[in-house]
Amino acid sequence: MIDVRGLTVWGGLPQVPLGEAGVVVAGIPYEGSAVYRRGAAEAPAELRRLSAVMPPIDERGRRFSVALHDMGDLDLGPSVESGWPAVADRLGQAPANAFLTVMGGDHCSAIPVLATQARRHPGLAVLWVDAHPDLCEWSRGGRWTCGCALRRGLEVAGIEPSRLVLVGARDFDGEEVDWLEAHTVVMVSAAELADDPQAQARVVEALAGRPVHVSFDIDALDPAHAPGTEIASAGGLTTREALDLLAEVARKSRLVGLDVCEVAPSLDHADITSLAALKVIFETWARLGDR
Repeated sequence: MIDVRGLTVWGGLPQVPLGEAGVVVAGIPYEGSAVYRRGAAEAPAELRRLSAVMPPIDERGRRFSVALHDMGDLDLGPSVESGWPAVADRLGQAPANAFLTVMGGDHCSAIPVLATQARRHPGLAVLWVDAHPDLCEWSRGGRWTCGCALRRGLEVAGIEPSRLVLVGARDFDGEEVDWLEAHTVVMVSAAELADDPQAQARVVEALAGRPVHVSFDIDALDPAHAPGTEIASAGGLTTREALDLLAEVARKSRLVGLDVCEVAPSLDHADITSLAALKVIFETWARLGDR
C-alpha cells in the first residue's frame, strides 16, 4: 500500500465552496449492478486516498490549477433504478460552468451522471470509452445490470444515439450488435484504434465543437494496464492510447465532464488500476484550459 501520510488529497489543489468551484468531484460507491465480481464500491475512497500522490503538473511538466469542490459520496441506495433521480438532482447542484468529475462504482453509476449532464448542457455528446458497449435491453438477469448501463443512461437522459461515440469496444452481445446496426453511432473498436491511423481522427471529428461528457470504464484499458476491474478483457487500449485520445478530444471539443467507473481496488495489483484512473482524471483536468 502506498504511504500517503503527510500528503493532501487531490494533489493539494485548492478546495473551495461549491458555488466557487471550477471542478466538482463526487463519488458514487455503488456496485449493485455488478454481475461477475464486486469491488467497484471501494473505488471512490481509494482514489481519494491515492490522489495525494498526484501533483497538479501534467505529463509534459506544465503546472495547472483548478478550484475544486469535493461533494463527497452520493448514495444510490439499494438499486440504481430507483436511486438515480435523487443522485442526478444532487449532482445538478454543481455550478453551471463547473467541470463535473464522478468516480464510480460500477458503470451503472454513470446513469445519473448522464441525466445530470444532459440537463446542464443542451446538445450534449457522450464519449463512452469501454470494452463493452453496455447497450443491452436485458442482460445477466435484469434491465439495470452493467450490460444495460449505456442503454438505460441514454433513455433517462434523453440523449439521441446520434450524439454517442463508442471507443474501445471488443466484447459484444448479439443484441448490442443489432442495436448498433439499427442506429447511427460512431464506433471505433479497440482493434480499429490500434490498426487504423485515421481511427482517432474519426472520433475527434465526430465530437468536434460539441459539449462532451466522457464516460470512461477502466476496462477499456488492456488488463496489462488495468487489471483491477470486474470484467477484464484482453486486447484493449494502452494507457498511452487513452491519454492521447482524450487530449485530442479536449483540444477540438468542449469537455464538460468525466466519470471513471469499474475500478475495483480489491482486485488490483500494486495500485496499477487506481493510478491509471487518477492519471486519466488529472490529465483531463490539466487540459480544461484548452476548452
